[in-house]
Amino acid sequence: MQTTVVRIERRPDRAALDLRTGHLAPRAVERGADRARVVLVAGGALLLGGDHVRVEIHVGEGCTLELEDVGGTVAYDADGRASSWTADIVVEAGARLLWAGLPFIAADGSDVTRESRIRLGAGAVACLRETLVLGRHGETGGRLTNRSRVVAEGRPLLVEELRIGGGEGTPGVLGEHRVLDAIALYGRRADDEPAESGAPGLPVLQLEGEGSLVRFLGAETHLSPLPETWRAWRAVAAGTGSPRPLPRRAGPLGIPAALPRPS
Repeated sequence: MQTTVVRIERRPDRAALDLRTGHLAPRAVERGADRARVVLVAGGALLLGGDHVRVEIHVGEGCTLELEDVGGTVAYDADGRASSWTADIVVEAGARLLWAGLPFIAADGSDVTRESRIRLGAGAVACLRETLVLGRHGETGGRLTNRSRVVAEGRPLLVEELRIGGGEGTPGVLGEHRVLDAIALYGRRADDEPAESGAPGLPVLQLEGEGSLVRFLGAETHLSPLPETWRAWRAVAAGTGSPRPLPRRAGPLGIPAALPRPS
């Protein structure tokens, strides 16, 4: 297993960055005293059967780290061999992580486990976007297990496992849709009505602790209305936007029972 490391620590003049290449190559494009923007570039075709990608992210106290994917990830036909993609993330006290992930595609014949483990310190905030796609154009998609575990100040904030694809179907989760686009805000709460951010009709799932989720189901990634929501929630996470006090409202996976089919 090859591990990609991105670590930032605050310094008086310029943040200290520890960037180590694994399957992904991190490249710093901006850096200040307590913040940095880093892009992640694939070092080759990902994911092939038997590939096990691991990413370690550590955001030091009071720092802000913005990550961007240069290209999406495709889990290819594995000929029966499993692959995995794992992110271990630590966001220390008062720190912020912003990660705009590009589509993660499970092609026909793939068998992949994708896992995110996030630990937040006091006052830490993380805002992440992930898009899961079953199959390339004309495909039904392989097997995909997506796990998320978020712990804030030692207490679980979100623990979730989603298994989809492989021609088996998962009633009540994706239905006939092949795209699940999601934005998560951990450590803060976002507006309860994303209509103001370009996603009318999509409910926001407010977690028991400080956190919000919004998700879109559809046939194609370009039909998602969430780009504007990402910009709004990113601003909240970055400290340039202000969430309002919200009532708690729950729903299965943060997805309404039925969404209109794309025309």
